[in-house]
Amino acid sequence: MSAAEKQQPTRRDYRLDFFRGLALLFIFLNHIPGNSFSWITNKHFGISDATEIFIFVSGYAAAIVYGKLLVTKGLRSSAARMVRRAGTIYVAHIATFLILMTLTLWVSDLYGGIDALVNTNLLTFLVDPPMALVETLLLGYRPMNMDVLPLYVVLLLFFPLGLWGLVHHPLKTMAVSAAIWLAAGQFDINFMRYPAGVWYFNPFAWQFLFMIGAFIRLYPKNLPRPEVYDRVLQPAALAFLVFGFYLIAVYQWPEMVPALPPVLDGLINPISKTDLDILRILHFLAAAYLASRWISIDAPFLTGRLAWPVVVAGQQSLPIFCFGILLSFSGRWIMRVYDDSLATQFIISLGGIAFMLIFADMLSRYYAFRRSKAKTAAA
Repeated sequence: MSAAEKQQPTRRDYRLDFFRGLALLFIFLNHIPGNSFSWITNKHFGISDATEIFIFVSGYAAAIVYGKLLVTKGLRSSAARMVRRAGTIYVAHIATFLILMTLTLWVSDLYGGIDALVNTNLLTFLVDPPMALVETLLLGYRPMNMDVLPLYVVLLLFFPLGLWGLVHHPLKTMAVSAAIWLAAGQFDINFMRYPAGVWYFNPFAWQFLFMIGAFIRLYPKNLPRPEVYDRVLQPAALAFLVFGFYLIAVYQWPEMVPALPPVLDGLINPISKTDLDILRILHFLAAAYLASRWISIDAPFLTGRLAWPVVVAGQQSLPIFCFGILLSFSGRWIMRVYDDSLATQFIISLGGIAFMLIFADMLSRYYAFRRSKAKTAAA
C-alpha cells in the first residue's frame, strides 16, 4: 500500500495556515523599499525568509490535496486538478499584473513622472508593448515583486509527475529532485526572463523544497523520530539558526560584527536565493523542525483572537498574496510621493496588514456562505 493510501483523515493542521498567512504578511512588508517595519520579518534574522515558508507549505498542502486523489482516481484526474489550479493561479497573476499596470500608469500620469514605472519595472512594457505582452502571457516578463506566482504555476504543472513518483518510488524521486536542484545551481540551468536575465526564483532549484514539503507530508514515519533524536536535533537546529543569524548580521552590520574567516567566507558565499543555496534549505528546515516541536497541532493560540486572522489569511493565500502586491505598491507610492517618516511607515505597515486580514475574513465568510447555500440546495 502506498503512502498516500495510508494517510488517515485528520483535522486541519492550523499551523500550516498560520505560517503561510504569516509569510504573506512578511512578504507585504518586505516588498515596500525603505520600510523600517520590515525588520520584524524573519528575513532580517536568518538566511531563509518568507518565500521558503510559502513554497514548503505549498508543497506540503499539495500532497494533502492531491495525494489521495492520485491513488483513488488515478494520475489523469489528479493531474487535471493540478492543471486547473495552476490555471487559476496563472489568471490571478495576469489580473494582478493588469491592475498593477493600471495603477502605475495612473500614478505616473497624475504626478507627471516615470518614477513609478521605473521602480516597478513597468517602463520596459511601454518600450515594446506587443512583445512585452506576449512575454507577460508566457511568464517571461513581470514587474518587480511578482516572481512567486509564476514559480508556483510551473511547480504545479510539473507536480503530477513528481507526486506520482513520490507515491510509487519516493526515494528515487527525491534523488532525481535533488539532482535537478544541484544541476540547476552548478550549470546555471534556469528560464530566461524578458528583456534580459533569468527567473529570480529558479524553478529547477525551488522544486526541491516544494518536493521536500510533499515528501514530509506523505512519509512522516520515514523521518528521524523526535522521541529518539530530539536531544541531538534540537540543539543542532538551534545552533544552525544562531549561525544563520550571525551570517546575516555580518552583511547587515559589517562594522559591528566580526567578519567570517576568509576560508569559510569563500566556501559559503554567495548564498544564492535564485538557486536556493543549501544553507537556505538547512536554515529553513532547522526553523521548521523547531516550530513543529515547540508548537503542537492543538496549540490554543492558533484559534485565539490574535492568531486566527492570520490563519484565515493563510487559508485564502492566493487572493491575499495578490492583494498584498497591490498594497505594497500603494505603500511604496505613498512613501515616495508624500512622506516616508517612521510614523507614515507604521501607518502603512499596520494599515496594510489590517486590510489583508479583513479581506481574508470577508473571503472566508463569503465562501462559507456559498458552501452552506450549496448544501441547502442539495438537501
